[in-house]
Amino acid sequence: MLDTNVWIDLLVFDDPIARPMRDALAEHRLMALMAQRCRDELAVVLTYPQFASREIDNDAALAWVDAHTHRIVVPDDAAPPAQLPLCRDRDDQKFLEAARDGHAHWLVSKDKAVLKLRSRVTRQFGFRIVTASAFTSLLVVGG
Repeated sequence: MLDTNVWIDLLVFDDPIARPMRDALAEHRLMALMAQRCRDELAVVLTYPQFASREIDNDAALAWVDAHTHRIVVPDDAAPPAQLPLCRDRDDQKFLEAARDGHAHWLVSKDKAVLKLRSRVTRQFGFRIVTASAFTSLLVVGG
């Protein structure tokens, strides 16, 4: 599970830290999860004026994301999920929920409020919250 800032680094900025993730996704060595709420946020963020000079084809970027992610679908009759800790930035709660609902192993985030929850979430929910650079290091060494 990648948060929006990580997707922006991957799609807009061609950040060297994000390149191994992009390559692993393209080569199907990595499967990223995507919840509809997270994709909706990404679609909006891609239209921000500060990215206009990058001349990104937003439709193509979203099509690439769709082709390289697995959509999280929670059945209507699913049991109520375990209550996650609340993120100080409420806009980022959806990434924690998506990681939980999609049974992610990792949530890759740049958000300090999300990263602060890493030990508690790992202990209680079984997925790890890591920075993009930490996750890239794991990919490079094969972890």
